[in-house]
Amino acid sequence: MKSNTYIQLSFYLIINLAGTYAFIPHPLVADVLLSSSSISHAEITQRGIIRSLARFFFDTRLFANDTNATLVNEEAYFNTDYTIDDLYELAHPEYNAFEVTSCSLPLKFIVDSIMTENALVDFKDSTQKVAAAHYDGESFINASRRILQFRGRIINAISNTSQDLSNARDLLGQLLHTLQDFYSHSNWIEMGKTDINELIGFNETIGIVARPDQPTCTNNGCTKIEHSCTLWQKITIGNCPLVYYDCQNNILPEINNQQILTSGYYATDVNENNELLLKPTNVEKCSHGSVRDDSSNIPAIGGINKDSYSLIFSPHANLHKQAADLAVKATEQFVNDLRRDIGDHNFDRLFVINPSGEECHFASASVSQGKRFRLFTPNLSAHVKDNCRFWTKLKISFNKFVRTIKSMWTSALFGVEDINKPTYDFSDKEVDVTNVNNSRAAPYAFGQEKFKLKKHMIHLARKR
Repeated sequence: MKSNTYIQLSFYLIINLAGTYAFIPHPLVADVLLSSSSISHAEITQRGIIRSLARFFFDTRLFANDTNATLVNEEAYFNTDYTIDDLYELAHPEYNAFEVTSCSLPLKFIVDSIMTENALVDFKDSTQKVAAAHYDGESFINASRRILQFRGRIINAISNTSQDLSNARDLLGQLLHTLQDFYSHSNWIEMGKTDINELIGFNETIGIVARPDQPTCTNNGCTKIEHSCTLWQKITIGNCPLVYYDCQNNILPEINNQQILTSGYYATDVNENNELLLKPTNVEKCSHGSVRDDSSNIPAIGGINKDSYSLIFSPHANLHKQAADLAVKATEQFVNDLRRDIGDHNFDRLFVINPSGEECHFASASVSQGKRFRLFTPNLSAHVKDNCRFWTKLKISFNKFVRTIKSMWTSALFGVEDINKPTYDFSDKEVDVTNVNNSRAAPYAFGQEKFKLKKHMIHLARKR
């Protein structure tokens, strides 16, 4: 067995046996900058789509009806973790292992493309700094309008049966990024909300928004942290010494108590006309907050984002898990609502859930010629119902553990390259995922494998 497989195995054992049930990224997608792995847009998107697909398979293939006598226990089904392969095996018991792999490939590549477009919102020049693409700077109307417009364009494209749906899938990925950012960039969770905002995707107005002249944050409730950089932090972050904030009670109580929406300003954000959207200096507004966000030093200091588990990038890091959980649920709900509005046939077309033999062959041939997933992780699984029962959680965690160990051992023993390992290669997308100056994407747990990115960063530092 290769030595790096031992390292991966040890890493997975540690993070699975050290605590309670949580979202855990693939061992090779460990966060390249943070001490603990954060939940990325890519993972949120894949989980949400799997949950929606599980409902689709249940409704169309698994629920006992006149055409399918298979009896599935509904409660057990929706409380069980499934990968996409698991869903195909259950829905098509007549398939052998090769047929499951072959027939699921088109769907997997489409999900991967949606995840890719989602992630690229943080890297493309056209969206990286646009506040409305991220629900930043109290741009709630514009961000919600963006989602509505994209949703309309997706539905129009699907209604044309002769139109290629690649653009519709790209729009879906971009739309889902904005939707997911609502939960990590706004004060929705700090307001005490435990469920998703049902108005997003259907209305421009999704709640009461703070007035431009209304203070939303305070200097109180934040602790300033300053310390020297490690060599790795100096290479990857660039700001030394590190200055950031630990904020937990910096949103004004009356804002949360009155259920008034606010979101943080980011120093480099622009509006749709590419004009700087500066944080006001005459009224204390919240900042996005990050070691790379200069607005966090303008009163009200600190910030409110929940993008990661690290205070270096997220002043409200303690709420990262809650934000990610709601983002997954919102992703699933949006895809479910889209399915309802376009119908099962068009939903199948959008995702190519039941591919033709030609589509299966083409996907398999592409893999044979070297095509790989950028972000999609076949071993990632999800369950539909948010069940808090201890034994259910333990069973789900154990199944994840067994699945991952099986995959590692199979790859190591047979010495075959794992075709399912994400490449994180965006070289054909005209973006540089290793750009150290892209502060927007700094917290996210993808880019390249950790050791590859370190090598690249050290190379960049030597060239300076």
